[in-house]
Amino acid sequence: MAYSNAQVSEYLTNIATAYEIKHKTRFQIVAYENAADTILTYPEDLYSLWLKDPKSLDNIPNIGPSILKKIDYLFKTGKPYPALKPVFAGIHPVVFTFTKINSIGPLIAEKLTQNLKFPHNPTKALDQLVIYAQKNKIKNIPTFGEKSEAMILENTLAFLGRKERLPLKTAQNLAKKIIDYLKTKFPDTEFIPLGSLRRQSATVGDIDIAAASNTPKPIIQFFLQYPDTIQIIASGNNKASIRLIHDLHIDLMIKPSRSFGALLQHFTGSRQHNILLRKHALKLGFSLSEYGIKDLKTKKIHRFADEKTFYNFLHLNFIPPTDRLGELELEKYKLN
Repeated sequence: MAYSNAQVSEYLTNIATAYEIKHKTRFQIVAYENAADTILTYPEDLYSLWLKDPKSLDNIPNIGPSILKKIDYLFKTGKPYPALKPVFAGIHPVVFTFTKINSIGPLIAEKLTQNLKFPHNPTKALDQLVIYAQKNKIKNIPTFGEKSEAMILENTLAFLGRKERLPLKTAQNLAKKIIDYLKTKFPDTEFIPLGSLRRQSATVGDIDIAAASNTPKPIIQFFLQYPDTIQIIASGNNKASIRLIHDLHIDLMIKPSRSFGALLQHFTGSRQHNILLRKHALKLGFSLSEYGIKDLKTKKIHRFADEKTFYNFLHLNFIPPTDRLGELELEKYKLN
């Protein structure tokens, strides 16, 4: 059986998930997560390479001997590596579906399946998760509460494509209102909308805003005081989430000015554009993240204050957000 890179990536992600639930070392978990990320965006088909020469996979970044052994066995037999059986034992199969939902990590997914009953069918299990959240069955699980339940409901509905999206004009007006509010106290700080709003898609889901600042704490505190806030979903040192009336979810992310370009690029998307860009970067010997561009040989992370220098570093002209479609834009904007 032939396996796509996406299927191999998911297989390794599931191993990382099982390792986290079974309290394996952080080193083991991260190794599988990094391998999964590398394979998902690798520019060549792993299975085709393996058919020609199994040893050729040795040269792929982040794939060590242990991980290579599991991939090799999967390609040969079409089955998971036998030694992994006890690692997956006792884990409800829908855990690996739930962890695809934003904000539901392995330990949260495991706790949900330990405290509530779910069918093994992934679609039915997702429907059941929505029902539990709507009936307030999740908030009573120890360490969860109302905020966690609300976030799980919202993100599961978004994952299922059921969340109502805003027309572009409505989203633009709301984002401007929030940014104008933030500017009243921080007039010199740069605030930029992200995601589908910045790409000017016809409809927009949640509104994400990025800010460039070396002192994020006062900005976060002021953001949490936004007048129309009905719930603070999350609050951290560099990020906060609030819920407004009509169930509108607003995220604010703050990075130091020297890294702002990478943050903008990463969270503007589209997802397909970022996949193409990661493949392009890998060919040049780099990996991408919201923090910057990492040289895979030297491990040095190059940071960028703006997107123009970020794209130029990858031998590309600046690509306008509206053109980040994941189609032919890399060829169109290649530096001469």
